[in-house]
Amino acid sequence: MSGVPAKDRLKHLLGLPGQKVTYEQARDLLDHPEVEVRRALAERADLEPEILFFLARDTDTVVRRSIAVNETAPAKAALLLAADDDADVRSDLADRLGRVLPGLAVDEHEKAWRTIHQVLILLARDQLPRVRRALSEALKSVPNAPHDVVFTLATDTEATVATPVLEFSPVLTDEDLQAVIQASPLTAQLVAISRRLNVGEEVSNAIVGTGNVDAITSLLKNKSAQIREETLDAIIDAAPRQVWWHEPLVHRPNLNSKAALRIAEFVAASLVQELARRSDLDPDTILSLGKMVQDKLRKDDEKGGLVQDDPADALAPDSLKMAARQVEALARAGKITTRAVMKMANDGATPMVVASLAHLSDLPLAAVAEVVRTASAKGMLAVGWAGDFTAEEAAQLQLKVARVTPEALIRPRAGGGFDATESELEWQLDMFQDMAGK
Repeated sequence: MSGVPAKDRLKHLLGLPGQKVTYEQARDLLDHPEVEVRRALAERADLEPEILFFLARDTDTVVRRSIAVNETAPAKAALLLAADDDADVRSDLADRLGRVLPGLAVDEHEKAWRTIHQVLILLARDQLPRVRRALSEALKSVPNAPHDVVFTLATDTEATVATPVLEFSPVLTDEDLQAVIQASPLTAQLVAISRRLNVGEEVSNAIVGTGNVDAITSLLKNKSAQIREETLDAIIDAAPRQVWWHEPLVHRPNLNSKAALRIAEFVAASLVQELARRSDLDPDTILSLGKMVQDKLRKDDEKGGLVQDDPADALAPDSLKMAARQVEALARAGKITTRAVMKMANDGATPMVVASLAHLSDLPLAAVAEVVRTASAKGMLAVGWAGDFTAEEAAQLQLKVARVTPEALIRPRAGGGFDATESELEWQLDMFQDMAGK
């Protein structure tokens, strides 16, 4: 009967097609030599708990995995499988418990619940991150998940384990989240907290207190996050140096007039125009914002072409040649430094920045211009690396010079450093040199 499906062979062995399996019949098949037969038995939902428990001790991993996902398996079997040698068995068990937990009545005095709780604790402390991650994914939206288990996952040192519950779990309190923040977690954990629905004021304040740029960016983009006025003022104080905060600040809900006018002082004219189109600001503020737009545009014109609203004009051959001559003269005087280039970038002097980047990175002018023309985040990251800029400065160059969108921005790694290997960066430089014809 080797060509007959396992379930059909099981029916044949029992002699009762389509009928319930008796305890005696199932018991006789526990040691059947064919794994497929034992697996088919383990998948059934009409077996006595004792039979399923014995199958949880089967020598074959496939059979034990079938018990792990069998929603009729007893709590005793789950406790056994939580210590299984096979990680797939433990991961399957975690996934299944996450599915059935919402339908369980939480009774701390009931033996079955106490056993399930013990199983969850074992899985939350599993030696393998992928098992703990499976449990975190399974429990992240479960409202009656045990608090101690969820908090254990939330404080896990592995970001992939902690982030699902940190971002979504309704079990975690504001006090829990503040405790995680105070423990100085990695950026990924802070960002996960920042993305939660209805982040409270105290949690928002704690996130801002870390000074983590990515987490604060996520917090500003989270329109359900509650940010008190003093906390927002602290963000605005630091915002002139953090370009990726500008747009989410402009679109923050419930922005008062004072904050709007402060933001307008350092953001681009186009963002001031967006501020002026808000319907929740008073007429006097709208009028002041309109004047600020005109002032910014007039000052841009007075800079004699250093600010170029059209990238095509800024990268025109004549503009670049003139800028290159100026950079050569400044370089001989020792005035082309990374700091000087960042100031040029802040002023919007695109041709001068492109020529300076080419000088510092020892790249052809046309290659750097091609990076800017194509708005390549990876290309500008590579140019910044070659020019001995920091990863943070390279991120700002992506935004201010290459005009990369915030979503496409390649930020520094957690703790600093370029988020790319040297071979990847060198490949980008070679590619743009080839595109520019060297």
